[in-house]
Amino acid sequence: MAKCGESAAVGCQTKVQRLHSNQGVRSTRSRAKRSASVKDVTATTPTDGTPKDPFLAEQLNESRSGDMLDLHGKGIKKIQKLETLPGVKILDLSCNSIEVIENLENNCEITELKLYGNNIRQINNLDRLQELQILQLQYNRITSLRKGLLKLRKLERLRLDSNQLICVESREFSGLSQLSSLDISHNQLTDITAVNGLPCLEELLASHNKLCGVVDLGRCNKLQELDLSNNKISEVLGLSLLETLTSVDLSGNVLCSTESLGSLCSLQELNLADNQLKSISSFSVQFPSLNVLNVANNNINFGEELKSLARCCHLVELHLAGKGTGTPDEEQTIDLEDISLLMPQLESLDGAILNTSNNKRQDTPVIEKTTLAIASLESTHQIISCFIDFESQMEDLQHSLTERFCRVKNLVESLPKQLPWRPSYTPVPPRLALVPSYGSRPQTGCSSRSRIEKARSFAAQRFAKK
Repeated sequence: MAKCGESAAVGCQTKVQRLHSNQGVRSTRSRAKRSASVKDVTATTPTDGTPKDPFLAEQLNESRSGDMLDLHGKGIKKIQKLETLPGVKILDLSCNSIEVIENLENNCEITELKLYGNNIRQINNLDRLQELQILQLQYNRITSLRKGLLKLRKLERLRLDSNQLICVESREFSGLSQLSSLDISHNQLTDITAVNGLPCLEELLASHNKLCGVVDLGRCNKLQELDLSNNKISEVLGLSLLETLTSVDLSGNVLCSTESLGSLCSLQELNLADNQLKSISSFSVQFPSLNVLNVANNNINFGEELKSLARCCHLVELHLAGKGTGTPDEEQTIDLEDISLLMPQLESLDGAILNTSNNKRQDTPVIEKTTLAIASLESTHQIISCFIDFESQMEDLQHSLTERFCRVKNLVESLPKQLPWRPSYTPVPPRLALVPSYGSRPQTGCSSRSRIEKARSFAAQRFAKK
């Protein structure tokens, strides 16, 4: 994200370098040069012999353009009242010699205030600027915030980089409910837990401080861009809770593992250069949407980790160069070629442009090599996943059959080996004894009378002869 005021700060490089080196004594040559610039602006002096302050009404009209008043690098030492120029919304007082913020209470319409590159030590007298949205205070000598920002409830962007901040507290940020961008890099901070109290924070730049150990940012729910580079951080907690995080810079720290980062499904850019990492095998699972990755100057043996990187299907820019490759220059070139073959979607490898055809748009619709490679890789992963599921099901089935077989075997073994004893002859009860047969039985009729008659006739024929 572009930072406001950087282009204007180029014109005052001498002063920025002086502030960075923390030199308290100014050279005679610098003072002479500054005095000359002031004389050029003032041109005339009052009758009493005192030098005329360049911040006067006749100079303001020349510096105003619409709702913007540009007083950049005018040698101003003290802010005068701007009552004669109402309606100013953008006020640029950067790269001057201002030490105190004052006389702005009547300019309540200001939405952007540039005070970078001055000698300001304390933030004050801003309570009346209720419409202020952008405040630039970088390259000053501010040591603490205190109550200077409590009333700026509409402030969205705040730059405090390149100052002398030692600590920031939650109560000092309590009024910044709309702040979305905060730059506190190039200070002497040892703790930035206070930023968890900024509910709308989307961009946090805190590089080149004295942060060490564990940093917890779990409550910055809307954070999108994070820069904690060039500190002494060993772990960063809470990032897995930030679903909107897309860019993270942790280069120049002492990270040995990325386990504390958790799974960042929305992360697209990750810079882990100049750390102490030994493995990147989990990156495809932790960061599935990764587009840009820098892991240069770590302790990684890329000869064993290349295949894991091939699973990062969306990776288009990769930086591996530096210590830890474990190969001479010639063999390292071969390894880089292997990476290009493993990841055909790569467009840049260690700064070298690869697969330029991927960047060219053609009039006729074509299926690019990268798309085919990604589709093929996804299909391979699906097939492997199906095989794994099938093997798992077969193992479950085999286990189930084994259990059933054991049950049947145990049941058979529990049965008696011989049948219980039974008599070979079973006497028939007297009432069931068989009646001797005297011939065929008479046919049964339908009525009882006819059956009786037939019985009598049969008896008479059989027994009368005897």
